[in-house]
Amino acid sequence: MSPSRQRWILAVFFALAALGFLLPLWPLSVLGVILMAAWGRWFFAIFMGILLDLAWGAPVGLAHFLYFPFTLTAVVAALARLWGGKYFADRGRQETL
Repeated sequence: MSPSRQRWILAVFFALAALGFLLPLWPLSVLGVILMAAWGRWFFAIFMGILLDLAWGAPVGLAHFLYFPFTLTAVVAALARLWGGKYFADRGRQETL
């Protein structure tokens, strides 16, 4: 995939997360962070998670023990991509019948 296309995709995911903040829709922000991490841009996902955590503040209610929910979501999504890529996307071996 060309670098310019990757930049556009990253910009769209960033805009999706920012739009979730501008409209008070936190699931849209979570989706943007997860898509960034799933696309392999874990550094930008964690950075966006930190920015969103600073912007939204500490959660209230049942999730009050999660001090940084967006950052934790980015880290979990990045680790899931790493683990999933290691075990489920085995591109090196091709089996034939």
